[in-house]
Amino acid sequence: MRPSSRSKRVPTPLDQLFNPASLAVAGASPGKPGYLLLDSLLNARFKGQIYPISRSCSDVSGLKAYASLKDIPGTVDYVICCVPAPQVPQLIRDCAAKGVKVMTLFTAGFSESGTEQGKELEAEIARLARSCGVRLIGPNCMGIYCPKAGLSFSYHLPTESGRVGLVCQSGGSSVYTVQASGYRGVRFSKAVSYGNACDINEGELLEYFARDTETDIVAVYIEGVKDGRRFFRALSDLSRKKPVLVVKGGHTRAGAQAAASHTGALAGSDRLWDDLLEQAGAIRAHSLEDLVDLLVTFSLLRLPRGRKVGIYGSAGGASVLATDDWAQAGFELPRVPDQLKEEASALVSNDAGLILHNPMDFSMFAYTETFYGLVRSLVSADGFVDLSVVHMPTGHGAWLPPAAFEAMMESVRDAVIRTHREINRPLVLVMHYLVTEWHWQKTLDKLQRRCSEAGVPVYYSMASAANAIDRFLRYYERRQATAAQAKGG
Repeated sequence: MRPSSRSKRVPTPLDQLFNPASLAVAGASPGKPGYLLLDSLLNARFKGQIYPISRSCSDVSGLKAYASLKDIPGTVDYVICCVPAPQVPQLIRDCAAKGVKVMTLFTAGFSESGTEQGKELEAEIARLARSCGVRLIGPNCMGIYCPKAGLSFSYHLPTESGRVGLVCQSGGSSVYTVQASGYRGVRFSKAVSYGNACDINEGELLEYFARDTETDIVAVYIEGVKDGRRFFRALSDLSRKKPVLVVKGGHTRAGAQAAASHTGALAGSDRLWDDLLEQAGAIRAHSLEDLVDLLVTFSLLRLPRGRKVGIYGSAGGASVLATDDWAQAGFELPRVPDQLKEEASALVSNDAGLILHNPMDFSMFAYTETFYGLVRSLVSADGFVDLSVVHMPTGHGAWLPPAAFEAMMESVRDAVIRTHREINRPLVLVMHYLVTEWHWQKTLDKLQRRCSEAGVPVYYSMASAANAIDRFLRYYERRQATAAQAKGG
């Protein structure tokens, strides 16, 4: 058998970063940040050996602790650094002596501090790491999340793997993106919070994800770049292979100043970033919430054949607003055929308040055991629409007793999930969250969670759904046009 080209590729430090056989957490004493990161690794069921490093404890979370990296008897592939900034240079030297090739620096207090001392210390550790042959992620970052390997930087993140990669300059934003997307059914292959990027930077990370066979979609949160040419080249190459969704932090003057104090980033003008992302073929997200909507769309939505939308379940005023939202995003709401109106009307025993236009206003009386048949008939109708939107305005049940409201939501859940499983056509759920009494919130959470677990894209507003799906379609329309042009040329 001929060996594959993949088997010939020499592993890089980034390969080792995502698949270490052993790791050490420096600064892992109870009450310290390293202790929390160690706890996250244990919760994620890290597959290899974990060595806590603590000068004050002989045992941490049931694991034997060591006073220094040099005291660890076995091989260490990867180090997570949570020691104070002045101690980092010595830890880098210890890594070199131990044969450690890669380290992430949770430690802050470098260029992001804005002080000359912090900037000089960051430059020093970068020079030292290069001379020692140690690669660095950070400083001032959360590090690595890779559920397949059992690597995590937060306790409450999904332990299942998926096909989304994340390159994120901000630590808190990386946690939010994985957590919020995960709650809505998205799963990640790998995520990197890389902070100040004194060594491994955004360009190198994009190059890695371009060749990573475990990643199909890449999300990026970035405040500024270290090497503009390399970044643009890497982003363009990655965008030709996979969808790339980018949030640019610091796109206003005030935001740019905040970015400088957050990660020491030089942000650049917003117009420049718009042009750069468009030329590279990346998709711009306008906030982290928008990024999550895009991730839900690219991960879960079946590709619609066109832009005809049917909306089912809206209330009267919500129908008007929904029409505006979808029309502004470039979608068409076609007229409901008479035969389909008759079929839908026959399925509803109490047609009080039933309005069979598009959007359709079912009124609350339609949310019974017949709702499944109603939704199924509309979604399966040939030639009517390309995308079906079940709209759950929670105000429909606001005046119902808790048990009746829960039964109503169960009817919606059953209809959406069964139809999604039985009919291979694009279907989404839009539900409006209310901050209200706990029993209402619990019921809404259950509806959203069950639909997301079943692979149904769930959105929290019509506008967010329409805008995300518009960019999803434009991405594939552009790819088809490029392919046709290449074939014709």
